[in-house]
Amino acid sequence: MVFEYKNPLSITSQFSFCGMPFRLDTYSGCDFLCIYCFSHKRGGNSNYKNIKIADPDLIINKFRNSLEKPKINTGLISQYIRRRMPIHFGGMSDPFQNIEKKAQVSLKVLKFLCSINYPVVISTKSNLLINKEYLETLKSNPNLIIQYSFSILNDDLSKIIEPNSPTSTEKINSLKVLSKHNINTIIRWQPYIVGLSENPLEFVSKIKNSGTKHLIIEFLKLPADNNLAWETSLKPLNKVRDYYNKKNSIVIGRELILPPKEKVETIRILKNELKKYNITLGVGDNELQYLSDTECCCGVDKYKGFENWNKFQISYAIIKSINNQIKFSTIEKQWSPTGSIDKFLNSESRIEKNKDFNRVSDYIIDRWNNLSSDFNPSKYFEVEDSGLMDEKEFRIFEFRKSKTKP
Repeated sequence: MVFEYKNPLSITSQFSFCGMPFRLDTYSGCDFLCIYCFSHKRGGNSNYKNIKIADPDLIINKFRNSLEKPKINTGLISQYIRRRMPIHFGGMSDPFQNIEKKAQVSLKVLKFLCSINYPVVISTKSNLLINKEYLETLKSNPNLIIQYSFSILNDDLSKIIEPNSPTSTEKINSLKVLSKHNINTIIRWQPYIVGLSENPLEFVSKIKNSGTKHLIIEFLKLPADNNLAWETSLKPLNKVRDYYNKKNSIVIGRELILPPKEKVETIRILKNELKKYNITLGVGDNELQYLSDTECCCGVDKYKGFENWNKFQISYAIIKSINNQIKFSTIEKQWSPTGSIDKFLNSESRIEKNKDFNRVSDYIIDRWNNLSSDFNPSKYFEVEDSGLMDEKEFRIFEFRKSKTKP
């Protein structure tokens, strides 16, 4: 087996507003070929024949060396590992896609992570996890959560949108099996596709008995450009693009995003319906994360063993400040790694160097005070700059009086 994927462990560019920025991917590329997949846009992984495989031993050794040789392994990844920050297994590509049946790279890595009870959140659509060897491995680690991704529950329609993925019926069955074995499960309704996905009441009626206790919703992001290959693959979503354009959707980076005011009512209905079944809601859309029932939109703060999720970030400051002024001091003393974060970011995302390199804290501070930054608190729904500064010259933000919270 040839191991060509050289970047399996990384920190995502979302570290300034995400509770789970530490990612692990055993494959680059995915053979499920979901037509909306963001990894096509961000990593160019559109050809399933070009899937690259990571070396599981290199991943395992990185964990071992970080834990056993802290004086030598001082980088950000090693700091995250020693911190036991929860890792998002499948941040870019599904770790249990069809190639895993033969390669079993993810299984080898999973066995190691479970052997040290490392906190892991797996994102997948695969039914492979209910196979005996995988299931027994999952059961051995109490610090583990499985996120199953859905877009559309109608099996016929989902096969058009997610051609090589298991059907929604099969995924719900997997959730039930995992829950029966006391494995923590979460449903990720991502992407929610306006006009194609079920309405919230119908969706909840079909997943309420799956055993999951948390659901995340995140609305579809369309590619902003008119790339011909994209337009061909996204043909089933053409009406969705028309809708986005009609609603004056905004371009952020390379993505066309539905305005938050167009999402709030769906979130309100969904939240109220989930409450009937004791299921909490997380909102994955960046500008609306504070509408979540949990402090981390992924819901990991509900579970023992996941206490060290990333709290030194802007979304956490906002959700901790509902009905109050939003101050940097809310997160100032939260744990943050030292050392350079620059290499994990593309050149367009980097800020001007502070001396030799920039730390995570340099980026958070810059994005906090820079009103033109896409990550500034004022970019969150119904949040605005108050015009005031604190004693350390950090901007103070506040909720508009018309703030909407479902």
